[in-house]
Amino acid sequence: MSATKLAFMSLATVLLSACGGGEDMALRSEPAELRATASAYWVGVGRALPQSALGNTVAISCHNCYGDTLAATQAKVGKALARGFDLVEFDLTTHADGKVYVEHGDSELPRGSLEASLANTALQQSDRMLFLEVKEKFTTTAQSDAMMLQVLRAVRDGNYATAARPAFLRAFMDGRHQHLVRAKQMLATSEFSGIRNHIRLHTLVESDIRNNIRTTKSLGFDGVELEYRTGDLFGKIQQAKMLGLGVGLYTIPASMGEAYLSALREDVDFLTTDYDLADAAKPSNVRTLIQENTSLVYLNAAPQSIYPLNYQRTGATGYPLAAGASTPALEWLDAASDEDRVGGSMVFAGSQSLTTWDADNDAAGGYLVTAVVNFDDLNPATTASIIAKSDSGGFAMEQNAGLLRFGVHANGSYHYASVPMTAFNGTDSYFIIGAYDGNGAVRLWVNNTERTPSIAVAGGVTQNNSPVVIGADPQGATDRRFFFKGKVQQVMVQKWRDH
Repeated sequence: MSATKLAFMSLATVLLSACGGGEDMALRSEPAELRATASAYWVGVGRALPQSALGNTVAISCHNCYGDTLAATQAKVGKALARGFDLVEFDLTTHADGKVYVEHGDSELPRGSLEASLANTALQQSDRMLFLEVKEKFTTTAQSDAMMLQVLRAVRDGNYATAARPAFLRAFMDGRHQHLVRAKQMLATSEFSGIRNHIRLHTLVESDIRNNIRTTKSLGFDGVELEYRTGDLFGKIQQAKMLGLGVGLYTIPASMGEAYLSALREDVDFLTTDYDLADAAKPSNVRTLIQENTSLVYLNAAPQSIYPLNYQRTGATGYPLAAGASTPALEWLDAASDEDRVGGSMVFAGSQSLTTWDADNDAAGGYLVTAVVNFDDLNPATTASIIAKSDSGGFAMEQNAGLLRFGVHANGSYHYASVPMTAFNGTDSYFIIGAYDGNGAVRLWVNNTERTPSIAVAGGVTQNNSPVVIGADPQGATDRRFFFKGKVQQVMVQKWRDH
């Protein structure tokens, strides 16, 4: 290595470390594959899965898609087929008679068997995929083998595992994942040669998450599923992606599910939800929420480590943001670091910002805004804007007077939802959602838990001619104030309406 190159790398490392808030950072080369924005997890699947306007494909699973009787299970499956779900989730146990049943826990009551549930003609003839979660505790290899043999034969004989229609076996990483280990060994035998390439294995991970994601990969499994309120969520999502695993979240609730599904649709491969499973169908079903063209700004720095940073607006086209005197430094953390974020992040030191475009809401509607943030200053002396379009209009996600707040300008003034900054620290990253749909409260979620909303508001958000700015508050096209200190990994802005 030349002396000139070595000096440059040393200087760059020092500069990156200086703006990192005490974190261990390194200047790294970015693996070429991380430049891709679209996951390949669903390539080859025959069903036309929902795709966002920005190009991400995300399949939606009907949570606990069964009932207490075979008839109830068939009815719930029928509802899932009618409402656009892509995956049908059955939980599996074994009874004293040795048969596999579809139920949440081993009740020993006369539930529908797996064999009978899979004999559902409407399900068999559909293009929907199976999400089979093994609930039975792992006790012995013999017990597991007997169960997994039944499951694999039922899936095979029902023609549920083909190149265009893979089936999924899933289990919690709490010992029950050993059932997947046994299933993987069985799939290697000649009996299952016809389906072995069409069964995917997922772990559901709730503890020791970083190590268990690595274990999932080392076991030769295909994907991980995380609880949607998991702390440092995006760091764990990105770690799994960097290891080549599919990534999904569970269980998105029915209440405010439209906000969660829309906020998460660009960043994962599959979502399990209770949304739109009530007797009365929602006006916007799960497929509509994924495909609705509401996007205005989306920048995920996680797969990016160099300028220009690319972001998207209303479609798949990328827009470059070039480096300049006032743009944030970029930090790169590899998957093995186990930091709150991995991959790339923007580092705002109190005088930097990035300007996107004048992205207005619909006149009668509002905004849904997300950000993945690590705070370097928990108590700034003045307002500090994470992402904003707040110039006598628009919205702001910001720190102010000991609060994190999300506000919109409607009916002549700003209205805020908030949470005290005492809820945060400078070590973890936080997934923040702010939303207002034009009629109701302004809402704020931190790590997918709702905080204090505003009082009721009615009326569309006031439009203005200022751009959406990351890291500062816009004052017209070029002036900036209220600079943020911290790391921002992802931001998204959508126009938002009552769903």
